[in-house]
Amino acid sequence: MPPVINNSTMKTRILITFVLTISSFLAHSQNKTLQWINENSIPLVENSQSKNFSFLDSELNEKTILGLGEASHGTHEFYIQKAHIIKYLITNSNYRLLGFELTQTNISPINDYLQNGNGDLKTLMKSLMLYNAQEIFDLFQWIKEYNQGQTAAKKVVLFGFDSEDFWHDPLTRDKGMAEIIIKTQKSEASKAIIWSHNVHIAKDITMAEVEAMGGYLKQELGSKYYALGFDTYKGSVNVIAEGKITKHSFESAPDTFSGLFSKAKDGQIFISFNSKKSNPFTQTKNKITNIYSVWTNDRALPILPGSDFDAIVFIRETTASLIIE
Repeated sequence: MPPVINNSTMKTRILITFVLTISSFLAHSQNKTLQWINENSIPLVENSQSKNFSFLDSELNEKTILGLGEASHGTHEFYIQKAHIIKYLITNSNYRLLGFELTQTNISPINDYLQNGNGDLKTLMKSLMLYNAQEIFDLFQWIKEYNQGQTAAKKVVLFGFDSEDFWHDPLTRDKGMAEIIIKTQKSEASKAIIWSHNVHIAKDITMAEVEAMGGYLKQELGSKYYALGFDTYKGSVNVIAEGKITKHSFESAPDTFSGLFSKAKDGQIFISFNSKKSNPFTQTKNKITNIYSVWTNDRALPILPGSDFDAIVFIRETTASLIIE
């Protein structure tokens, strides 16, 4: 006769079957998403020439402002790829404004250097803390050399969109920064690139749970604002501790978007969420790496791809930026 199976044993078997079924479904779903990433992402390399970013022509068609984010303010590879993008857009797409998440007090003397050659760049950058980095120094030098061959109307203008007046109230800071960006862009009548943290350039409220700078820019510009986030899975990063810059190592959780992206065949990729092909990220929320200027134990925030960011540059392993001593 068949063995007698009590209710407890039956419930256990049903539960195990359910768990295995769900696990199999999730693994299949992740494999399909990973396949989509490998088929639709664009591989990048650190020493990429700026001309290799021609795919941005269609991505940024009819855009007025490009937000270039970063998962941290102290990452070498983010700075390098952002510099490549900036150089390409200045050279090929008539972008003439570059804004930094810094005060105009910090930026104005540097802009004077870029326009007229006044001052010593390393001295002018000393107050920039995490942005006092060799990668940004090299970008500024490139812009200065570019400007030397341009008429006044075609020179690249640097501006700061942060303000000490905003710092007492983080909830109004992003609105204030957006207002400065919009006012500057309109007065200069030029396409603009803004360099800031992912949390600020995001178009929706998924990350910060309040309206971010990118949200206000979207309200003003609609589809003419494009947000490009930057993400990583593991590595080292510079942060501020007790007024000094220190280096930390980190690794993100494997069940995040960062963990999924890290399994892609290429280590540095551009992923557009505006792809007309079937997009597995539609209405799918998960976390990416998030590191503030100061070190915190919680180093991830959720995003909704396509809503928060139009695209992401993902770099599997990153290193700390090169701070100028």
